[in-house]
Amino acid sequence: MPFSANCPACGAPVVFKSAASFHGVCEFCRSTLVRHGGDLENLGRMADLLEDASPLRLGTEGRYKGVHFAVVGRIQLRYESGIWNEWHLLFDDQRSGWLSDAGGEYVISFLTPPGATLPEFAALKPDVELTLAGRDFTVTNLEEAMCISGEGELPFAFGAGYPAQLADLRATGGAGVETAAAFASIDYSETPPLVFVGESLPFAAFHFANLRGEQAAKPAGTVKALQCPACGGAIGIHDKAVQSVACPSCLSVLDAADKNLRILQKAAAATRIEPRIPLGSVGRFGGRDWTVIGFQQRVIRVENIDYPWQEYLLHHHEEGFRWLVESTGHWSWVSPLAKPPLYSNGQPAAIHGDQVFTRFAAGSAETRYVIGEFTWKVKVGETWETMDFIAPPKMLSRESGRNETTWSLAEYLPTEEVAAAFKLPKSLPEATGIGMIQPNPRKESHRRVCRMFWKFAALAVVAQLLWIFILGGRTLLDQRLVFSPQNDEPVTTQTFQLDGKARNLVLRHDTDLDNNWLGLGLTLIEKQSGKVWVAQTEIAYWHGSDGGESWSEGDRSKELEFRELPPGTYYFVIDPEISAEKPVAVAARLKVIRDQAAWSNFFFLLIFLALFPMFSRHRVSSFEAARWEDADFLSTGAEFGSNDGDSDSGGDDD
Repeated sequence: MPFSANCPACGAPVVFKSAASFHGVCEFCRSTLVRHGGDLENLGRMADLLEDASPLRLGTEGRYKGVHFAVVGRIQLRYESGIWNEWHLLFDDQRSGWLSDAGGEYVISFLTPPGATLPEFAALKPDVELTLAGRDFTVTNLEEAMCISGEGELPFAFGAGYPAQLADLRATGGAGVETAAAFASIDYSETPPLVFVGESLPFAAFHFANLRGEQAAKPAGTVKALQCPACGGAIGIHDKAVQSVACPSCLSVLDAADKNLRILQKAAAATRIEPRIPLGSVGRFGGRDWTVIGFQQRVIRVENIDYPWQEYLLHHHEEGFRWLVESTGHWSWVSPLAKPPLYSNGQPAAIHGDQVFTRFAAGSAETRYVIGEFTWKVKVGETWETMDFIAPPKMLSRESGRNETTWSLAEYLPTEEVAAAFKLPKSLPEATGIGMIQPNPRKESHRRVCRMFWKFAALAVVAQLLWIFILGGRTLLDQRLVFSPQNDEPVTTQTFQLDGKARNLVLRHDTDLDNNWLGLGLTLIEKQSGKVWVAQTEIAYWHGSDGGESWSEGDRSKELEFRELPPGTYYFVIDPEISAEKPVAVAARLKVIRDQAAWSNFFFLLIFLALFPMFSRHRVSSFEAARWEDADFLSTGAEFGSNDGDSDSGGDDD
């Protein structure tokens, strides 16, 4: 049952909806109150809340796994890069939970027994693996935050200004892992530390209602217009989650959380870079309008050569923030990953979902130029250690700082798609070279060539079978003969008729030779014209055993072929020669076959057809080889100079 009492400071009614809530903040006078039975004790005035970007508020409702909840409280925390909210939820089944909405990501979690002894905060580092509540997690972020304010009802003693050492952890997203992005947080402000386990979900998954009216209905656009204190130039801030803004006029970096826009970094002399997509441009991607609010150029320097790329920060009032990245005219859409991929330091690949990404490049990325708004306190000269893993047209990127590791997923965007999304007055420059995750343009043509090969190969097989069993191979003569050493006269066969021109005529001898040989002089005669065709052949067959092993040599059968014979009546005259070493009679079966199928032509045709997919496959592989020429690693993910890979790209042609 809800508990209600009057605030001892101002007399306003204070309602506690949850029986588990013992602390609250009066919404009228900001007094911090604690319940003692039916009385409320005033612990002092709570600091005012800072404006933020959250569309949530006290009274916002939603659903999680089919159960309705309401937002009944909030604490606000400040860390090095800005502020975030932790919203206290009360479910209809009387459970309580927490909902975080930092940087456009929504994470719901519940107090959970850790199931193991927790390490000290000082012992934690990014990428350290821990088992919490029976599940494996990886540390992704360590923060020393400060709780600065709160409102509503809360389940613990609360006062502004208390420090909170926090560790965020994520479950990795390898093959076979469920879709939900499992999340855990360890709060070291309590002894023993508190563990919260939950998951990251998109905004729409919570089916929110009763949001802040202004934020819920607000389209992408400018929230606040200010002046740069360094040069007086106009500055627009599109989202209250923005923590810093770089003045487009003088390039000074300003603190967006400061009402007077405190200067964080004065611009050094730098060559001005004009973004190809102007700040404030609105592009439509995935059915949503995204506004360009920030632009930065980052560089990796290798052997005194700079390799720059440009990043555009996009904002949507519900979906949060995304990146549009351009390098040498190649574009990609980049989304943060709430569920890190399966990866161990030093491994040649990372696994995300059921897809394997191969290590491509690594280095220290330095920010060289910034204008516009950012969700962290950006500065020129800051560096992050990066590592990229590719599976074109997608890429996983890992960025590591002192206390944080983040992962993102990039998907290749054709230049014309980017231009169409923003309806730019000028066309974007064409891409040069091969993009890191540019789809291999030769793969589709290779697939077409392969499909055509299999179609023609199937037709060739059908034609060959049709010729063998239906159209070809008609027997014109089948006669048994005996060649005797006592009879040296030539043997004349029966006549046979050719009704039309024969493509080929095959004469087949099947004999009973046994360790013997037989020479044959053959004369084919057309009876009417007397035209003759002459041929010689020899049949030999030997067999025996040597050291207990059987052996054989030669064949008892022999075929001769006569080509392009005109119609007519034919017969053979056969002059046999029998071995003098073994003068025994030889029985033979003589068959004359018209238009017998020739397998050699069939195989030559298949070899010819196979040349086309082989050449196409080579073109696919050469494209991949050219792609990997720009990599820091081999196509196997091995480092150059190591023994665990080779330089052949082995381009995928699936």
